[in-house]
Amino acid sequence: MIFIKLNTKTKINLIIQCVGMLTGTATHLLWIINNGFLSEKYNAPVLSTFFWDSLTFLDPIAAILLILKPKTGIWVVAVIVVVDVLHNGNICFRALLSEPQSFTNWIKNNWMLWTQVFFGLFVIISFKNNWEELKFKNTHTG
Repeated sequence: MIFIKLNTKTKINLIIQCVGMLTGTATHLLWIINNGFLSEKYNAPVLSTFFWDSLTFLDPIAAILLILKPKTGIWVVAVIVVVDVLHNGNICFRALLSEPQSFTNWIKNNWMLWTQVFFGLFVIISFKNNWEELKFKNTHTG
C-alpha cells in the first residue's frame, strides 16, 4: 500500500482531508436521517438537493480513496471540495443579494460555508505537495 510509504507531511495532509470528508459525510447523513433523502426542507432547487444528498455517498468514497488509492483520492477530493464550495458559495452569495442583512450577520449566518472555504484552501494548497510525493512514490516503488 502506497500510503504507508508516504512521508509524514503527506500522510498528515491526507488524514486531515479524510477527516474533513468524513465530517461532511456525517453532516449530510444527519440531515438525511432528520429530514429524509431529497427533502423539501432544503428549500433549494432539486439539483442542489440531489447534489448535497449525493455527498453522503461521495465524501466517504473520497476519504477511502485517499488511503487506498491516494493518487486518485486527492483528485476526487479536490473536485468534490471545489464544486461544493462554488455551489454553496453561489447559493450563499445570492442570499446576501436578495435578503437585506449586514455583511457581518451574513458572515456569521454562513459559518458552514467558511469552514468549507478554509478546508478547500487546505486541499488546494496541499495538492501540489501531495501530488509530487505520490508521483515520486509511484515511480520509485516496485
